[in-house]
Amino acid sequence: MKTITSLKRVSIFGYLTALIFCTPVLAGDPLITGSFSGIWDQPEQESQGIILQIGEQAEDEKVGIAYWFTYGPDLQTSWYLGVGPVVGNEIDMVLYTASDIGFMADNLEGNEEVVPVGTLDLVFQNCNKGMATFAFDEVEGIVDAGEFPIKRISSIYRQRCSGGISDDSPKGGKPLQLEVRLNPVEEGGSGEGKAKFWERTDRSDFKVEVEDLADGDYTLRICADNDDPDVLVMTFDMPVIEGEGELEFRSPEIDDKLNLNFDPRGCKIELLAGEAVILSTGDEVLSEKKRGKPNNNGKDDGLKLEAEFTSTGVLEGAKGEAEYEMEADEREFSVKIKDVPAGLYGVEVAGLEEGQIEVVDDEGKLEGRIKFTDPQKAGTEELDFDPLGQIIEIRPVPADPGDPLPDVILEVSFPSE
Repeated sequence: MKTITSLKRVSIFGYLTALIFCTPVLAGDPLITGSFSGIWDQPEQESQGIILQIGEQAEDEKVGIAYWFTYGPDLQTSWYLGVGPVVGNEIDMVLYTASDIGFMADNLEGNEEVVPVGTLDLVFQNCNKGMATFAFDEVEGIVDAGEFPIKRISSIYRQRCSGGISDDSPKGGKPLQLEVRLNPVEEGGSGEGKAKFWERTDRSDFKVEVEDLADGDYTLRICADNDDPDVLVMTFDMPVIEGEGELEFRSPEIDDKLNLNFDPRGCKIELLAGEAVILSTGDEVLSEKKRGKPNNNGKDDGLKLEAEFTSTGVLEGAKGEAEYEMEADEREFSVKIKDVPAGLYGVEVAGLEEGQIEVVDDEGKLEGRIKFTDPQKAGTEELDFDPLGQIIEIRPVPADPGDPLPDVILEVSFPSE
């Protein structure tokens, strides 16, 4: 076994394996995000590897920048620079090298000493493993082409890698919810559908649901008409049972949802029966649904909406439900949670805490409830926000205001109609 004190030649990249950052194995191809930045070892070669940086160019384009550290024909250390666009789980880079530059040489005008010499392509199986393929044009004394596996041995401090779209979500950004309808492509055609996308700082969700269709096997297709070569066309099997079908995606991935390893924003969404498109968003794409506070003019008399919360898995068995009612000029919104430990829980609407629920143990029954009304009634909180179409989240209130926020335990995208 190699050690630092043995005075033998030590593998630089092998030594760094002590710093390995553990990440999950993914289902399906991952999406390369900023979290793939780090040091990647060549486990089959001695003291060689790649330092990878996922950067951003103009117009929000992702680019991979790799510093490949290896050895030249003279058995001395050598390095190459690779630069190329990120597409899905691949980076196709042009390799550059530099020569005739002395140690600590003064900065020179231009870059005539930096020239392209070949290509380096990286394909990732998950957040920890990948394969590199290289080809040199004409470099005397080295192998013309080949491939080698790469393995991550370090990553950015406290940067989680899920292989999904949420890894690139802006930190500190406001929650975002987008929606678009799917309509029949033929006049008088049957069926309809809806697609929703919502993004928070810690996760992203995408859901497509269709109804009023004949039972059978259908195909969901996303981004088929996009001319951008950096945007992948995604297809998924979508069975319809009893007239309804649904697919849910999430990043980070959880057991009952597919990995959201693509970005549906700006893309056409279609449902196919065989080769024929039957439902489509047409020229519309996912966009924010503009809505303000209801005008309460009686137009929506009798409106009542309900939704059950989904557990995030943080607290097994946690349950909850939300209800909205409007009659004439009165509105009421209530949230109830149960089967959670006694304590205080914040109710967040579109990322903002609007109130707190106290859960108490009543003879072994653990539950709590909060009610908002407009106009405000005795014993309730003021309903001065609009929950329709918003993301509602429940999370424990930290014991000390200075403590980090606990994870969300329940969530729901509350209906808008």
